[in-house]
Amino acid sequence: MRTPILPIFAAITASTSLVAADPAIDYTRRIDGATAVPEYAIPYVVPTPDAVKATLDRIRDHAVRSTSLKVFDNATGFEITDPAKLTATAVLDGRYGGLNRWDYTNGVIIAAFDLIGDVTGDSSYQEYNTRFYDFIFTWMPAFREREERTGKRSEFTKMVHMQALDHCGAITAALVKTQRRHPDARYRAWIDVVDAYISRGQFRLPDGTLARERPQAASLWTDDFYMCIPFLAQMGVLTGESRYFDDAVRQVVQLSERLFVPERGLYDHGWSVVSHPYDPRHYWGRANGWAAMAMAELLTVLPKDHPGREAVLHQFRAHIRGIVEAQDGSGLWHNMLDRESTYLETSASAMFVFAIARGINEGWLPALYAPVAITGWNGVAARVLPDGRVEGVCEGTTYANDMVYYAHRGAGSHTTFFGSVAFAGGEVIRLIKNPAVSITPAVAGSANSAIHARPAAK
Repeated sequence: MRTPILPIFAAITASTSLVAADPAIDYTRRIDGATAVPEYAIPYVVPTPDAVKATLDRIRDHAVRSTSLKVFDNATGFEITDPAKLTATAVLDGRYGGLNRWDYTNGVIIAAFDLIGDVTGDSSYQEYNTRFYDFIFTWMPAFREREERTGKRSEFTKMVHMQALDHCGAITAALVKTQRRHPDARYRAWIDVVDAYISRGQFRLPDGTLARERPQAASLWTDDFYMCIPFLAQMGVLTGESRYFDDAVRQVVQLSERLFVPERGLYDHGWSVVSHPYDPRHYWGRANGWAAMAMAELLTVLPKDHPGREAVLHQFRAHIRGIVEAQDGSGLWHNMLDRESTYLETSASAMFVFAIARGINEGWLPALYAPVAITGWNGVAARVLPDGRVEGVCEGTTYANDMVYYAHRGAGSHTTFFGSVAFAGGEVIRLIKNPAVSITPAVAGSANSAIHARPAAK
């Protein structure tokens, strides 16, 4: 039995501004003669670039509203505007769920906005990025000095005392992209700090695989594909040094050797030396999304003649095939990819849409994958609420070893895990406008008509 679809509200096409799904939808249909027409819960259409952009603009507006870039005295409630006057009780504005902070989820938003600015020419997206980083590097030194002097922790503690890839990799990968557009000595100095941590400070297995010392003494998380590989890839671009590309490729290959399950085409969420070689496998959606996005980000900048490129391409393609085969009839993917009893989850679905669309746009995947990205985007866009928040996003999830834990992860819309939706929309606009791909929409009202994509005639 199919999992009910959450209430959905979104602009799917220019002519369809509000779509509501039956919460008890059944994908089966009666066929009375030869004229039965499918009743899609989410319109089975090819959206226009303008419609996709309208959805992205709502997300941007939500981000702008929720990123106040302010500091307050927590004791008095008054705003502090001068870092030199930082008080013992100063805090970042926390009213909007964390968008003012140095955090990996904000790194995904910023990287996505960097892409959207390029794809659409709308400078407001990249302007958001520069405002955010300017705020961070204006205030971080004062908070760091206070912490070093008093021991008082703050929202900048993850910068002052980096202890995990989560604390630096994704958000600094986005910082490198911003630095390349708008060079700033403060940004460049901090990039070197993060480089020192990831390249020489972070715990690794003896073979150099970046690892964690939790929840077991030596553990691998599929999440860490995105927490390290995009940063290493961007460092390769920034410095021109091949050692960063070499390390990024090594992470893909060696993480995949332990975490990828070839017969399923999916990644296990975590692996530990204590359970090898009989590690219990749980296919959490967002973990697989982190891997797919990271490989796409790496392949985008990895030199064509790099000796490890074919290995990464093979891994990316094998994973995408598994992802495509796990897609639900709604266009979305389940929170646990192999368990239809778990809810349809938005952030991972968006990650898959981005990776598939990027693969087609860059020529790593054949055009025939396009309908998966398009229908996936339609499902994701239906989760974007009128105010720009995104519904159906799984909360933060640790690496666990029992299905009971995973089956009870909550989902909601008050979250900063919406950057992948922005990423997906930006890449889908590229796909729809891609002159190398010919997309034929389904015939409206037809009993048997599919979306098809083929290489465009030359």
